[in-house]
Amino acid sequence: MRAKRIFASLVSSLLLLNPVNNMTAFAEVALPDGAVKGLPERLTAMDSDGNVVSSDTGEYFFHVENMQYGTTYTKDVQLMNLRDDKAYHIYFYVEPLFKNGEIDLEKGCECTFWLDGQEFYKGTVTGEGNFDLTKEVYDCGLYNPGDSHTLKCSVIWNDLDVLVGVDNGHRLIDINGEHVLVGSQDSGYVEGEIEFKWIFYAAVDEDYSPPDTGLLGVNNTFWIICIAVLAVLTGGMLLLVLLKKKEKKKE
Repeated sequence: MRAKRIFASLVSSLLLLNPVNNMTAFAEVALPDGAVKGLPERLTAMDSDGNVVSSDTGEYFFHVENMQYGTTYTKDVQLMNLRDDKAYHIYFYVEPLFKNGEIDLEKGCECTFWLDGQEFYKGTVTGEGNFDLTKEVYDCGLYNPGDSHTLKCSVIWNDLDVLVGVDNGHRLIDINGEHVLVGSQDSGYVEGEIEFKWIFYAAVDEDYSPPDTGLLGVNNTFWIICIAVLAVLTGGMLLLVLLKKKEKKKE
């Protein structure tokens, strides 16, 4: 019993995923008129590990297992418009789902977002910070054809005061120092889990007009003149051919 209490281990997980059980209900974020969850065809969001945002639901999955105290976990999500005919605004918000365990990861973790290196959010992983990402959507910018921007997120568990039901009589020593971490009921470990997800969606920019490039960008008047000139030239050539045939017959 004593050996078990002295050797305390630490287990935690941070999940951005669909809930299975014990889901907490949250109010649906109101999207602008005409906007739906998900990304249109060829509007792409992919992280540094090759994971893509679901084009159908707009959900993004960020999964960390065995999360360690004091370690920073980061993800870079590349947002791209691969279309050549339309421009879009890309938005996202956070949907908290579930938490459990002796480590309150919602309060114990700090989350930071940057867009192209510019910090715009700092707060909890569940979206409550300098503004509330559970109630307000964030505009990740306008994406003309070929445009790309980087959304970066970092998460760090940096608060040990969020341990629930932990016996403070024993120690865990790791590279970050000495911590008192022993679970309740002589379990010998503490753990926690939290589930939430990011939801992306896009809205077309109605003011965008594809640039006039090449022949396809020339206005209708030009085409009408070209067709008229071509018709005159064709008619003239046919007339010359008929006249030559008549002259040959006379000979």
